[in-house]
Amino acid sequence: MDQQVNQLVRLAPAKINLALHVTGQRDDGYHLLESFVAFAEIGDRLCVER
Repeated sequence: MDQQVNQLVRLAPAKINLALHVTGQRDDGYHLLESFVAFAEIGDRLCVER
């Protein structure tokens, strides 16, 4: 039996919050944010198969 496996593997890099400030609140209750972020070379490996 011939079975073909289609697979996609990607890295989801880790996000590091270097600064995070709550600047207010929206009418729907969510907070307004300002942030300064960096992405690392490490993270989670995502694997999707069909």
